Amino acid sequence: MSHDKIRAAARKRMAETGEPYATARREVIMNHQATEAEASSSSARWFAIDYSDMGRVSLWTDTLLGGGPGRGGVEVNSTVLRVVVPGFHLDIPRPSVRSATRSARRIRGTIGVHGGRGRWLVNGSYNGLVELTIEPPCYLPRQPSTLFRKTKVSSLTISLVDPDGFIVAVEGNRPRGD
Repeated sequence: MSHDKIRAAARKRMAETGEPYATARREVIMNHQATEAEASSSSARWFAIDYSDMGRVSLWTDTLLGGGPGRGGVEVNSTVLRVVVPGFHLDIPRPSVRSATRSARRIRGTIGVHGGRGRWLVNGSYNGLVELTIEPPCYLPRQPSTLFRKTKVSSLTISLVDPDGFIVAVEGNRPRGD
């Protein structure tokens, strides 16, 4: 929803309810997001990030920022894989996902969102790692995890609670002709 449409809807709501502009705008945005979620949830599946190896302080901070168990994960639908954790949002077009496999990488001592040279790691655990190969590469929007630079992603490793179910969902719904 564009800024102009949000502003118009907020002003209309202000006239109807008498709410202050900030409250009306917040409600308009929340209603719009709920409508989008309902529309995409009919064919979408949610796969949660595994947070089992995250320390208490990091887990508390992640939850405070809108992530943590049940909130961080990957939404898989027929057109896109949407990765969502605090400070990191990535939409991967389905045709760009060349493979989804259990990762052979042995990762110790690093939890969180890390990346460079096109390879990214999003984990809260050392277990349940799935590696996505992305071709053509997609790009992260400017966000805190990329130091506000547009960054290439050609490989993404994610720790998931149900890695095998995720692989089946991604590989099973692959568009034909790949």
